[in-house]
Amino acid sequence: MEITSKFKTIGVAFALGAFMFACSQETQTETNEEVNEAQAEMNEANMEARSSYEDFDAWVSTNTARAEAVTEDEFREMRTEYNRREAELETEAATWDEETRREWEETKAEWNEFENKVQERLGEIEDIDVDVDVNGDNN
Repeated sequence: MEITSKFKTIGVAFALGAFMFACSQETQTETNEEVNEAQAEMNEANMEARSSYEDFDAWVSTNTARAEAVTEDEFREMRTEYNRREAELETEAATWDEETRREWEETKAEWNEFENKVQERLGEIEDIDVDVDVNGDNN
């Protein structure tokens, strides 16, 4: 009877050990899957942010190359568009990696240099608020 009891005890110990091993493997697998999923989501978000930044950087580079030929009206339109885009990206900048943030600062410096060149050439250009009479009431 004592031998049977020892076999039962050993059997229960093996069963318990196998169960704990299986549970820990399952938990580990689930955890790894969750980590991989979170990393994939972060990579996708970083790629989207990087794409938004790269589009903006290309726009800035294209427009700043025109510093010697831009008119006052074109400059006003560019500045308005720049300010709109900058505000959109500034809200995302906190989630960017260090390299993208550094490049972002360089892009803003490039735009600032462009503004200085244009204002040096054309003088101080103020934004104009235009009131449009859409009803045609001005007779």
